[in-house]
Amino acid sequence: MRTTALLALLICLFAASTAWAQGTPSTFAAVEAMAAKLAAEPYKQPASIEGDMRRLTYDQYRALRAKPDTALWRDSKSLFRAEFFPAGFIYENPVQIFLVENGVARPLPVSPNDLDFEDIGLKQPPQRIELAGFRLLHPLNRPDKFDEIASFLGASYFRTIGRGQIYGASARGLAIDTGIGGKPEEFPLFRAFWLVKPADDAMNMTVWALLDSPGAAGAFSFTIRPGSRTMIDTTSVIYLRNDVQVLGIAPLTSMFFSGKASPARDDYRPEIHDSDGLYISTGKGERIWRPLDNPGALAVSSFQDSNPRGFGLMQRERDFERYQDTGAGLHARPSLWVEPAGDWGDGEVRLVEIPTQAETNDNIVAFWVSRWPARKGERKEYAYRLYALSDEAALAPAGRTVATRVGAVPNQPKQRRMVVEFAGGELASLAPEQPVTSDVALTNAKVRRSYVEALPWKRGWRLFIDFEPDGKKPVDLRAVLQLRGQTLTETWTGVFRP
Repeated sequence: MRTTALLALLICLFAASTAWAQGTPSTFAAVEAMAAKLAAEPYKQPASIEGDMRRLTYDQYRALRAKPDTALWRDSKSLFRAEFFPAGFIYENPVQIFLVENGVARPLPVSPNDLDFEDIGLKQPPQRIELAGFRLLHPLNRPDKFDEIASFLGASYFRTIGRGQIYGASARGLAIDTGIGGKPEEFPLFRAFWLVKPADDAMNMTVWALLDSPGAAGAFSFTIRPGSRTMIDTTSVIYLRNDVQVLGIAPLTSMFFSGKASPARDDYRPEIHDSDGLYISTGKGERIWRPLDNPGALAVSSFQDSNPRGFGLMQRERDFERYQDTGAGLHARPSLWVEPAGDWGDGEVRLVEIPTQAETNDNIVAFWVSRWPARKGERKEYAYRLYALSDEAALAPAGRTVATRVGAVPNQPKQRRMVVEFAGGELASLAPEQPVTSDVALTNAKVRRSYVEALPWKRGWRLFIDFEPDGKKPVDLRAVLQLRGQTLTETWTGVFRP
């Protein structure tokens, strides 16, 4: 067996790894018990690797791949394969990975010979390696080719895609103290994984994970179902090691650099983003769309709710012409949608927007925060399904926001004009002569004029809002389109920052 700081920790806390090596059955309940015991102990910093692997560059690490003939389950009839990422580059904290077969967990045997070092440029390959994570493969797009469908790498980050998609937004196991000005964010990390071998004809597979951080420990179960809309059924059981100010559940992370309301300067690409909006389906059935922004300063927005039906960071714009990026494939990035299982109670969906000067930085985070404080010694359990979507039409049957733009009002220097375009639902079949109206609400501003006009050539409608900010405070706007008192669209929300 390999010996790492994590393995030593597991032996110390649970006296378990020797038993696993001897064939003791393993269950998610056992992982949960490990998390509970871990949370009762003082936090221990994870081990870090040193040497050539730690000094790898981004390009070197990307070029370092597992050899094809070393993929897990390659000699079986399983529709899943697993390949492993070595610890190196910025992924300096080793993780322990176990394989579960017939109810028995054993450590994954690894060797430097499992990796292709040919294009890395090292004087000699390391004599031993540690692991940082893994990726899962499945014949997603073609029956004769195994494509990557999910990866778990770095802190508690994981990614997934559906058919025809390209990696974009990410999910995390847990977010702690995200978006608190003047206080550093805490990044929990997965210390160990258990990969449960699927049956040969199974269309899903399960992964368990042990999470740890100064504030909490946790056990996670992920059941991954690849397809046109890949789904990950997630159960998270959290044990609080200390009081936590902001405990972010089902966190999603993405990048928004520029868009329709904030085009990039000196760049041929009209829009640059992995996601362009936050979408919420509230417990009362209201559907809310909030376009994302790359703000000038840290911005935190809260959407209070009770028992939310879902929320996600969406990539609505699917037209390549709006991106003009042949390399990144931004038009094919997935929308990530969280659908809670059961009642989550009172709380809020929180959106954190962080200013960035580079599209390489993830600067958008969205997550659920309970109304009730997270106190030391508490146990919290959440279950949800995470979707990777290309088409969200089923989630948004009413008219949807397709564009948000802002600009000046001619001859009115104190005013601004917000222009919101809607399409879909009943809007597509309405004659331009129909008396469509709007219901508009603002804070910290006065509405000077608002009106709606039809866009028959686009089968949509456009809302104009001319408003005058009261001062330097952010202006919050909300609007829907209506016909004779019947709501035709989701609720559009926006922020103007003077």
